[in-house]
Amino acid sequence: MKPRLTNYLALFFVLFVQLSFAQERTVTGTVSDNNGLPLPGVSVLIKGTQTGTQTDFDGKFSVKATPTQVLVISFIGMKTQEVTASKTTLTVKMLDDAVELEGVVVTAFGIKRNPKDLGYSVSSVKSEELTETSEPDLLRSLNGKVAGVNINVTMVLLELPTKLPFEA
Repeated sequence: MKPRLTNYLALFFVLFVQLSFAQERTVTGTVSDNNGLPLPGVSVLIKGTQTGTQTDFDGKFSVKATPTQVLVISFIGMKTQEVTASKTTLTVKMLDDAVELEGVVVTAFGIKRNPKDLGYSVSSVKSEELTETSEPDLLRSLNGKVAGVNINVTMVLLELPTKLPFEA
């Protein structure tokens, strides 16, 4: 009888420990950038669920998660990071993810499109073409470079009086 009771107690203890580790607990943390400044508005989601939160003005967050769940931390302009919620207090430093955009075409309609996809002609003038001419201003140097663009330069001549009114 005694060994059976010991086995039951051991089984109960193992189940109790397993259940206590699987419980959700509050995970808190701070999210900052490379310089250590807090980032407000960072998205903190539990991977595979729709549960999540955002950091406050001081870059702090609080979310309920189990120790095995993974937190996905993302912010615009920063690399997305995945952190296991094994600790109750986390400190996350976000890394910059700067991406340089390629050339963009802005049409008269305000819609950005690839020049090859447009149904009308697209012209471009390089800075070297403008500086080759000996024109005194930009508008005059653009004249004749782009199809459909005509620039009329009018000159205003001021006639100065020969004798100023305050002279004797």
